Amino acid sequence: MKLQQLRFFVAVCHSGLNVTAAAKQLFTSQPGVSRQVRLLEDELGFSLFVRQGKALVALTHAGKEVLRRSERILKEVENIKAFSHELTNDRNGQLNIATTHTQARYVLPSVLKQLHEVYPSIKVNLLQGTSQQNLKSLREGEVDFVISSGGTEEATDLVKLDLYKWQRKIVVPKGHVLAQQDSITLAELSGHPLIVYVGNDQQNSSLVQAFQAAGLDYQIVFTARDSDVIKTYVRSGLGVGIIASMAVDKQHDSDLHALDTVGILPLSATWLAFNPSLFLRGFMHEFIQLFAPHVKREQVQSAIDNKLLLIDPQKQTEPIDSAWQ
Repeated sequence: MKLQQLRFFVAVCHSGLNVTAAAKQLFTSQPGVSRQVRLLEDELGFSLFVRQGKALVALTHAGKEVLRRSERILKEVENIKAFSHELTNDRNGQLNIATTHTQARYVLPSVLKQLHEVYPSIKVNLLQGTSQQNLKSLREGEVDFVISSGGTEEATDLVKLDLYKWQRKIVVPKGHVLAQQDSITLAELSGHPLIVYVGNDQQNSSLVQAFQAAGLDYQIVFTARDSDVIKTYVRSGLGVGIIASMAVDKQHDSDLHALDTVGILPLSATWLAFNPSLFLRGFMHEFIQLFAPHVKREQVQSAIDNKLLLIDPQKQTEPIDSAWQ
């Protein structure tokens, strides 16, 4: 069994069982990929794929297990390379981050600027998507870190660092009836059409649960990933927007009125996740420190050991988001 065979097998799986696409990704020929996969199956003594003629239609049960173990082996190979590179040249490298628009637009710029000052040769690749898309990219090895908000139920196989908590803001045009108020109740909010982030309309979202716990009906008329898109539709009069407080810019949003949600909606948490097999290089530790100074390096190691790190709420500034407003 050779690493190349495992690499080709994993590439086929990650390419939707499309051998041609896998060959293109690997910069080799389709027959070469098929041959290596066949050699791996011969070595193992069982089929990895369910086939219809020459087409691969699914992984066998055994194939799914081999894929899981192969991904782990190839990741460890990358870790060995990263460890070697860290020892010989810890000032160069690449950091791949998957995150949401709000984090990318309003939180990360200052953090990445500071990282570049310490590690000027580090290249950062930023991938934006929903939490589900970002976690998929992490599990498939496309990124090193995921930075997201909301529940972590889908990330139980990952190391997670709870970074900071933030408040939502309700935004309306200056001419809106709510613009005359300094505060609002959940019952009042439920009487208006709502524009929220993608995912905040789901039953497991804290927003929906807050309405349900209060026995209130609500109407979500529009969802978007992008805070700026939500604000655009608020300006159009479609509804009342609910966005992260750090996404309210006093200068650019002077035509909007923002209301606090303290006491009516729970705080949201932002967390960072990575695969437990990831070798954390020096610049990765530095990024975590810059993003969340209250998370110590030994706590990160504790998180790796325990698969979760919860910051003591009594020791955490709340809400931390004021630093980015």
